[in-house]
Amino acid sequence: MDPKKKKSSIGTWLASLGILLITFGSKLKMLFPLLKVGKFLPTFLSMILSIWAYTLIAPFQVAFGLVMMILIHEIGHVLAAKQRGLPVSAPAFIPFVGAFITMKKQPQDAETEAFIALGGPLLGTVGALGCWILGYVTGDSFYYMIAYIGFFLNVFNLIPIHPLDGGRIVVAISRWFWVLGLILGLALIIYLRSILLAVIYVMFVYQLYAKYIRKKKPLKQRRSRIEMLSVKLDAHRFEEVGAYIPSELHRRELDYQYYTDLASKRTYLDVFYPSMGRIATISDLRGEIKRVRLLRTQMTDDGKVEFAIEMEYLPFYLHEGESSSEDKRYYEVSKKHRLIYGVSYLGLATLLLYMMWISQALVPEVR
Repeated sequence: MDPKKKKSSIGTWLASLGILLITFGSKLKMLFPLLKVGKFLPTFLSMILSIWAYTLIAPFQVAFGLVMMILIHEIGHVLAAKQRGLPVSAPAFIPFVGAFITMKKQPQDAETEAFIALGGPLLGTVGALGCWILGYVTGDSFYYMIAYIGFFLNVFNLIPIHPLDGGRIVVAISRWFWVLGLILGLALIIYLRSILLAVIYVMFVYQLYAKYIRKKKPLKQRRSRIEMLSVKLDAHRFEEVGAYIPSELHRRELDYQYYTDLASKRTYLDVFYPSMGRIATISDLRGEIKRVRLLRTQMTDDGKVEFAIEMEYLPFYLHEGESSSEDKRYYEVSKKHRLIYGVSYLGLATLLLYMMWISQALVPEVR
């Protein structure tokens, strides 16, 4: 290798590292709690392994730039998750696959899922644009190369199929985008001949088939469950209605009323005792009530009568292909947020495709 070219390559690599640290230094400060030695060591080692693996098919500088683009993308997810108060792991790299983070607590609604998913391509695009600007300023085609890789990685992740970011972003827009993902994904598999995308596509197709098409059948046979309830009543309440306080061995079936509040969409179970009326209300007991019975009573030290009540019920199980009310609530997104995510998603995809086209024209090697 020409010594001058070697020095130029090393200088380019060092300049890239410096620019990345300067550009994203303020963001990385927010990650210091995550980047403790014990937690970040697996990430660092997996990065080194990935860089080494990519050097088997590309120059070291390109391998390094590729891993940095992936890292910036994953940092976007970490920052978005932290902003929503969801703990996540440090990124883990898998050679020739990419990288991922694990969430210790899952999003509770589609808008949060989309917000976290959008963070990766958004910050990844910023990183790729930074490289492109460096290429424009310096005239060094290396930066255009890395920028092109960054643009491609992020637009690839915007394909609207699970578990790619695009498949998670569109849940806050419309799940009909998944149909577009089926068509686009198949076309890209044929064009790119990507085994990785083919595996992801098959997993996505099976997920949709199992959820929306496959014949419904019970997931498992329902079995009765027992819930215990302790109710304490003031002794004077019995005196007020002229009722006897039951003995400790007194057992009997109790009347109940099970209903759903349409406003809150929550279920309630009211329990009644003769002459005393309603003595307890249980919320969110989802199942077919079989019986409610008094097992025993006892006087407490504070002069109250404590009822030990047993509730037997058959829990509601979903059928394959059915969506629960919780599932429907999960995908409820306001029109304002649907518009925001729709514009962001389509705008980001358009920008990335446009920048790929520009970069391709500037870097003949990637044609």
